[in-house]
Amino acid sequence: MNIDDIYNTESWEVDYELYEKEDWPGLLKLREKDAKKHPSDLYAQQRYADALNLNKRFEDTLNFITPLYQENYEIGFGIQEIVDALYGLGKTEMDFIWINKPLILKLEYDTVQFCVDLLKSKRKFISINDIYGDLIIKADYCKFNESELAEYLVRFTDTFEIQLDNDFIMDSKLKVKKK
Repeated sequence: MNIDDIYNTESWEVDYELYEKEDWPGLLKLREKDAKKHPSDLYAQQRYADALNLNKRFEDTLNFITPLYQENYEIGFGIQEIVDALYGLGKTEMDFIWINKPLILKLEYDTVQFCVDLLKSKRKFISINDIYGDLIIKADYCKFNESELAEYLVRFTDTFEIQLDNDFIMDSKLKVKKK
């Protein structure tokens, strides 16, 4: 059966539905069709690369997205898809030839310092949710989600004053301790 027979493929809702169902093969077909239909649409190309990764076709992702990255590196195009593919292959970001080395944050002390720099000018407590939002805007790639960041940062009681939310840790709030 053809995907066009099942869905109106012009709709973003189809993409959402396939993603929610974790129908990765169906999502790949849909996004490949869209990428071919709109070859100059970088967003469509990026979404196709993402679908390749979701289908664990990491080498295909790198082969597809690398030339597009090389043409559009100045806008940060393709970094997330490249890094996801590298990690999927058991490699690191050091295994790729970057034109501009991306800022990749991991759960390590450099990320804590990055958070301190974000918060040091703030007087009030800031939710970890908001901190995460700032990190994903400032970094090219975060190798953690909001929950992982929250669980990591609340351990730094020597660095941060913490208002812990035991029900929803991402709603915990931080501010930098005065020295």
